[in-house]
Amino acid sequence: MHTDCSLNQISSGYGTQTIQRAALLLRLLTYHNRTGLRLVDLAALSQMERPTVHRMLQGLIDESFVVQDQETRRYYLGPALYEMGLTASPKDHLRDVCLPFLQWVAANTGGTVFLTVRSGFDGVCLDRKDGASAMSINTPDFDVGQRRPLGIGCGCMALLSALPDEVGDGIIAFNDQRKAFSKEPMTIPQIKEKVAETRDKGYASRTLNTQPALSALGVVIPDSNRGPIGALSVRDLATNLQGKRKDQLVVILRRAVEDIGRAVQKNLHGEAIAASLSAAQKRPLSAIHSTEERFPTAVRSGSR
Repeated sequence: MHTDCSLNQISSGYGTQTIQRAALLLRLLTYHNRTGLRLVDLAALSQMERPTVHRMLQGLIDESFVVQDQETRRYYLGPALYEMGLTASPKDHLRDVCLPFLQWVAANTGGTVFLTVRSGFDGVCLDRKDGASAMSINTPDFDVGQRRPLGIGCGCMALLSALPDEVGDGIIAFNDQRKAFSKEPMTIPQIKEKVAETRDKGYASRTLNTQPALSALGVVIPDSNRGPIGALSVRDLATNLQGKRKDQLVVILRRAVEDIGRAVQKNLHGEAIAASLSAAQKRPLSAIHSTEERFPTAVRSGSR
């Protein structure tokens, strides 16, 4: 997990400190909500004393911000946060606009589809949908609400490659300074080479050293000014992302991000989104002859 959270960054004011400590625990649970965390895990990750963590967790449980599984004793985010999140979501929330397109990509590729947005120096998983192949994959996941440093993973790499050089280089330098790339096999020069490669191809690609072997593809969702709204990526078994099948999945992703871009710009909702999705679904995949003919490569950083 890559996070800037630590006890050392919490200010000394008692009232502020209490709020920040509670927020820290909630963020840690967000990063690990699929598996949950034990009390000892939360104490170690937060760098707080175990009795302090336990006392704060009990207060959060009383307010339904946190729940505890009575069998495993692991802690998870509570229902009150979900209810607050629904209220806090803006009317034209990107996740709502993208949902039918994520479902369409998952259905047509069989892989797991991720919607990633930029948050400072990181990418945050805003939504994900599992296709048919996801049932056979049992590896560490990128769940909703979790963060990754920009440059790690195809969605985050697509986002990073869509930024101007001066911005992207600053992000890479900062993430290197906070050791966000410490578990990655790539060096900083290799990450920059991957950014250039992504711009040239118009999509990010990566093969993961897992069992079974996995591959991923990522495409940025541009706005009207060619800046990144977010990124759409798909992960599948490496055997399913080769040759013509890989080219076909790139086209599917590009179709989806084009439709998402139009939906965002026009604030399409309800029937309008359904109509746009229906039109996309009606375009036969067998009619695809040339990826490059219909989808030019991404705009180079020098022309932004």
